[in-house]
Amino acid sequence: MPFKNNICIELSHPEYVPIVKENSIYYGGSQMWFSDKPRYSKDYILHNYGCGTIATADLFLYLALQKKSYRTAVTALAMNEDEIRYTDYLSYLRTIHDKYTKTLPVLAVLGPAIASAINSYSNNFGLGYKAVWKLTLNYYDMYDLIEEMLWKDLPVILSIGPNTPKLWGKKGVPFYELKEIDYQESYETPSVERSELDTQDPEEIPKVISKPYYYQAVKQHVNGHYVTVTALIKDEVTGRIMLRISSWGKQYYINYEEYRDYIESVGGTFTSSIVYVKENY
Repeated sequence: MPFKNNICIELSHPEYVPIVKENSIYYGGSQMWFSDKPRYSKDYILHNYGCGTIATADLFLYLALQKKSYRTAVTALAMNEDEIRYTDYLSYLRTIHDKYTKTLPVLAVLGPAIASAINSYSNNFGLGYKAVWKLTLNYYDMYDLIEEMLWKDLPVILSIGPNTPKLWGKKGVPFYELKEIDYQESYETPSVERSELDTQDPEEIPKVISKPYYYQAVKQHVNGHYVTVTALIKDEVTGRIMLRISSWGKQYYINYEEYRDYIESVGGTFTSSIVYVKENY
């Protein structure tokens, strides 16, 4: 990866939730895979308002991919051993919608309802996790909770809420893609295992010289949308904190500063926040 010389806290499974569709592997699921007809059918609702259900369902699949003890009769609908195929995934999503998230037209799934769905699923199958929708998080508290969950190998469901109080406003945050510049060779020092990172001083972590890169904005003004954070990158090249995310089956990046600026100026801390998941001791 081009930013190995930066401090990167990420999930242990680099492919997140790989879904096979038409000989391509997607980075988590996409609500766009559902039909938007007929109007107000189950698939129409998931197509237009299903991002929270996608994020919730992918969390369950990620856990199942990491530990066989987290595999359930529900995740079995999507998984054939460790492989997740698109057609099976769609059936699985409909089940998550029916039994847990109960996605609504327009309102979709509110943050507290996602936390409740995770808790219900965890209780049903004895996973031992407790989820809470966190209200009024400031910059540093949100950062710390995202970092904590990623260290514990838990994906972070993050909401880019609507404009407040103008709920139909068009302002939002940009999504970026990482672009490498190909003219320079890359050289790497020996890699560091995740277990070593837990105890090693960040200043002592070997640096990696790699291809130069930049972030290119590919979507503008995204709001009213749930994404899943899979990595937090303290980017020494750009001087920014970037969140790697899964959205619409692809890998994007969000600038954390821009996201927090959106919350403070347009979005609000009640609807733009995270679902905090921890072990329920």
